[in-house]
Amino acid sequence: MKKWNMIIDVAECTNCNLCTLAAMDEYVGNDPPCMKAAPKGVINKRRDGIVIIDPEKAKGQRQLVDACPYGHIWWNEELQLPQAWPFDAHLLDRGWQQTRGQQSCPTGAMRAVEVEDDEMARLAREQNLEVLKPELSTRPRVYYRNLWRYSKCFIGGSVAEEKQGVVECIEGASVQLVKDGASVAVTTTDNFGDFKFDRLDEGSGSYSVQIFSGGRSKVLQVTLGTSTNLGEIKL
Repeated sequence: MKKWNMIIDVAECTNCNLCTLAAMDEYVGNDPPCMKAAPKGVINKRRDGIVIIDPEKAKGQRQLVDACPYGHIWWNEELQLPQAWPFDAHLLDRGWQQTRGQQSCPTGAMRAVEVEDDEMARLAREQNLEVLKPELSTRPRVYYRNLWRYSKCFIGGSVAEEKQGVVECIEGASVQLVKDGASVAVTTTDNFGDFKFDRLDEGSGSYSVQIFSGGRSKVLQVTLGTSTNLGEIKL
C-alpha cells in the first residue's frame, strides 16, 4: 500500500516559518474529520502511515508529550490535550496532493510523496535522504536532504591583512584543518576572505586551523563544541 512521506531539503529552507503559520491557520477552530474517524486507541497509525491522536481518548494525558522521541507532540493547555500535526490528513483524504506547509513554502523545500515503502527506500538511497534518530528504528516518514546542515557543526572565519592602515580581505589564502596531527580538510578563502569547514561532529574536541598566504602563516587552536566562527583573522 502507498504511504505518505515528507521530504524536506534543509539547504533550501530559509527558516521563514511560513509552513508553520500555514499549519496553524489550517487548524484554528478546526476539528479534522480524520481525527473523529480514528480507530480505537489514543495514538494510532493509519494504513497510509499517518499518525493520529484521538482527541477524546487523549484528553488530560499530558504524559504523551514525552512519548514522542522527536518532540513532535505538544501540550494544548486550553484544551488539555496532547497534539501533533496529523500530516493534513483531512486534506489528503479529499484528494489533495500537497500539505498546507508545502503550498506555502517559497523555496520548494518540502514535498509530500505517496509511494510504496520499497519506492521510498529507493528514493532515500538515490537522493541521500536521512531521517532523524535512525538508531531508534522507528521508521519515521519525514526524510531530510542535506541534513548535515542541521546535525553537524562548522568552523569558519575570515582572513584579512592590513595595508597602509587599511584592512583588506585576502582572497585565495590556503586554510587547512588539522586534528590529531592529520589533515582533515583543505580549502581556500573566497573573495571576501571567508572560509568554512562543514560536516564536523558536535563536541569533537581540539582542532588546529592553519592559514598560509604570501609567505605568511598563522595557526589557531579551536576546541569544537558547537559551530564556531573565528571572526576576522589578521595575517
